[in-house]
Amino acid sequence: MRRHVSIAVALAFFAGSINAGQAKSIMREAEFDGCHFKMKDTYGGELRVSRYAPPKLAFYSTQPEFRKRHSVEVVIRFRCQTTKGQEAYTNMGYSYEKNQWRLIPDPNDPQNSANMKLYKLHGPKIEGVASTYDQTTGEPTERIRGLGFCLTDQKQILCGVAQSVGLVAYPKESSLPQVLKLLESIEFIEPSQPTPATP
Repeated sequence: MRRHVSIAVALAFFAGSINAGQAKSIMREAEFDGCHFKMKDTYGGELRVSRYAPPKLAFYSTQPEFRKRHSVEVVIRFRCQTTKGQEAYTNMGYSYEKNQWRLIPDPNDPQNSANMKLYKLHGPKIEGVASTYDQTTGEPTERIRGLGFCLTDQKQILCGVAQSVGLVAYPKESSLPQVLKLLESIEFIEPSQPTPATP
């Protein structure tokens, strides 16, 4: 029995060492459809651009934290929306008036049963907004909390979603703080390819 406990402790220590090793900051970079950005990744994830077009997408994915029993895999999907201008924000349910970001009320959910919440994003050279929304159907312990966002440097506009940043029933094990920090680390770079015209 003691031997099994010792092995379990050793495995936990080894896993912790791997996770600690992944905590080193790595700059990830992506360029597609007229958007070019880099971000600081301390979570050992992967950033890739889809091969097929149009439109291309970028995907960032990272595995759940092993210490958190109810954490989920996070996959962030990025879409370049520069050519959309202000419409990029309204399509995501945001308005920007009098230097304030606001959520556009959902006419299909007047009581806000999805519990949408707004988060302002600030980085060294970016500004933007994010919002969370809760799944309202299905088994209560399995309902997910999703995230939408838009970022800009006043030249490029990058919007996207993370289908799940955690389970609604276990908010303390959510990856939301890490995802927001990741988004705020984004820096835009001058694209080498011109922004494609809208069809």
